[in-house]
Amino acid sequence: MPSHTKNTGGLSFEQTVPRSLAHRRCLGEVFVADTAAVGVGEYLAAVQIPRAHLLWSDRRGDQHDPLALVEAVRQAMTVFGHRYLNLPPDTALSLQRVAVDIEDRSVLHDDGATPLEGIVRLRTDLDAGTAYLTDHGFTATVTVGGAAAVSVRGGGIAFPAEAYAQLRQHQLADRLENGRGQGGSILRTSPVAPARVGRRDERNVVVGTGDSGVELVVDRRHPSFFDHPYDHVPGPLLLEGFRQAALLAVADTSASPPVALDAAPVTMAAEFSGFAEFHAPLILTSSIDRDDESDCAEIHLDLTQFGVRIAGCRIEFDLISPAPRRDAASLTAPEEIST
Repeated sequence: MPSHTKNTGGLSFEQTVPRSLAHRRCLGEVFVADTAAVGVGEYLAAVQIPRAHLLWSDRRGDQHDPLALVEAVRQAMTVFGHRYLNLPPDTALSLQRVAVDIEDRSVLHDDGATPLEGIVRLRTDLDAGTAYLTDHGFTATVTVGGAAAVSVRGGGIAFPAEAYAQLRQHQLADRLENGRGQGGSILRTSPVAPARVGRRDERNVVVGTGDSGVELVVDRRHPSFFDHPYDHVPGPLLLEGFRQAALLAVADTSASPPVALDAAPVTMAAEFSGFAEFHAPLILTSSIDRDDESDCAEIHLDLTQFGVRIAGCRIEFDLISPAPRRDAASLTAPEEIST
């Protein structure tokens, strides 16, 4: 049955929401097709990832990228805030923490012909009366073909435009005053080979290695990470940096380095304590715990800038187990949505 005729609780995949609601500049970077409010603090969104997307279609296996659904959840939250909570268009949303669990790898199988699409069900304590300057939490589940594929939970802060501008001005002035904004020249680390981090296109490689170890490579020309101008390094780029640094760590401790290319993420949890600036190196350090009996690896990563830790992440990989495939009938069955 074609995806646009599925029973999705009245949600449609016919067109995307206006790009301004998702804080995107390019139409092809909008992944939210439709939304609905189904209860107090509970919302649904139909999301679809383009098959030929520069970033999310650049993979070395036959599994859709679960971080593409994390980005879809992030966009859906932005749409919900504007559409149902009346947040002004210039509201700044700062993610403080996020945890991702891959619930069922089989539904992420890429048959080469069908775009990745699903339904986001999100619950949040964010409301119109207390939206600003307070830490709010959320939980979300993305179903694909009626089965739970990815769950995402986390929290963050919404800033009025003026308050955000004042905060960032104060932070940048403080760093310049203390000399941290001029703490040496930016390292010109070249990206590692795409195959080392599971990519084919070198434009999507965001880590490099040099004398200081692993460094985040920030290319503000990237059409997905920098769909529009930012005053700091955006969160999706930091998450991708953590993942790629973790793959390097796995490969470096493996007797057979190519195993990292087949590593399937099981969980990923990150927290952010500061903004990543453009004008100084961003260094990624890692430690790894290997369980050879279960073929699992847990990687702990830190991101530092100006000598200060500004973010951390824990990623667990299943190094050996191949991702199961669902039969075609189960993937195209109507998706029932209870409202």
